[in-house]
Amino acid sequence: MMLIAASLMQVVLAGTSAPKPWVLASGTGTCSATDVDFAAGRSGFSAGGFNCGLVTDDGGLTWSPVSVVPQQGQSLLWSGARSADELYAARLGLYRSLDRGQTWSELGALSEGIGSIFDVHFRDDGGLVLIKGGQIQVSLDDGATWNVTYPGEFNINFDELHFPAADIGYATGGITRSSGTIGTVLRSEDGGESWTLLEFTHGKITAADFTDADHALVATQYEGLFTTADGGATWNALAAAPAGGLIVDLAHRDAQHWYAATFDGCVLESRDGGSTWQQEFCDPDGRAFNALSVKGGAGVAVGNDGLVVYEDRIFLDGLGD
Repeated sequence: MMLIAASLMQVVLAGTSAPKPWVLASGTGTCSATDVDFAAGRSGFSAGGFNCGLVTDDGGLTWSPVSVVPQQGQSLLWSGARSADELYAARLGLYRSLDRGQTWSELGALSEGIGSIFDVHFRDDGGLVLIKGGQIQVSLDDGATWNVTYPGEFNINFDELHFPAADIGYATGGITRSSGTIGTVLRSEDGGESWTLLEFTHGKITAADFTDADHALVATQYEGLFTTADGGATWNALAAAPAGGLIVDLAHRDAQHWYAATFDGCVLESRDGGSTWQQEFCDPDGRAFNALSVKGGAGVAVGNDGLVVYEDRIFLDGLGD
C-alpha cells in the first residue's frame, strides 16, 4: 500500500490531476431524491419525487430502484433506513416497508391530517418524533397513535429535527415573508415531549447539524453561517456563505470536519469547523442537491434527476480518510 501511495504521489507531483474525491454513483436513473439515510453498515435508502426510491448495499456507490408507496401518488420528502430491509418514507403519512421496499404500509393515520412530514426521529426507547406541517408529534406505540407536543404557531416554521443526545433535541428552519426571512430554533430536554422556542435573529435556517447537545453549525438563507456553544441560547457569526450556492444540508464527522450540499449542485468541505470551505464537486449540469449523509461511511449526496455522488477517498493520500 505504501508503494501505491508513493507512486500516486509521484504522478500528482508530475502534474497529472489527482483522483476526484467525489464520483457519480451508478444505477440512480432519473430519480429526484429528496433525502438519504443509512442503517448500520453500508445499507442505505433514498426516496424522492413521484414515488421513486433507491437502495444500496455498498455505502452508496451503486444503487437499485424501488417504488416507494406506489399506492399513494406523492413525492416523498423524508426517508429512513433501520436495516437493509426495514425502510421508512414520509410525505402526507409515515410509511414502512419490511421487505426492502417491495410492499409498504402506513403507520397510524397521519395522511388524513393536513401538512407534510418533513423529518422523523427514532428515539432510543422506541418512541417516534416527527414534524408534520407546523407541529411536532410523538408516538409511543410504533406510530399507531400520535400526540401533538408542539402546536403550530404563526411564523414558527421548521423542517429539520436533531437529537444529539437521547433527551436533547432541536427543531430548526424558518419561513420567508415579503418583509424578509424568519428563523426558528426549538429545543427539547425530554426527548421531544415538550419544546421551548429559542431566540434566533439571523433569518431562515436552511440547514443545521449538531455535534453534541450544546454545539451546532447552521446555514441561513442570506446571512451566512452561525455557531452556538450553549445549546442555542446565543449564536455567533462564523463566516459568510461559501461560494457554491444556497446550502440545503449539513453533516459533520467531528467538530472540525464538515460537509455541505448546495442547491446549485455542489458539495463543499471544511476542515476548520466551517470557517473556510473548499468545493469538492460541482455538477456540470447544475442539478440541485437536496440532502447528504455520512452515516454509511463515505459521504453521499443526493439530488435532482438522478444526481447522486459518493465520496471516494481510498488511496488519495495513501492512508484513506
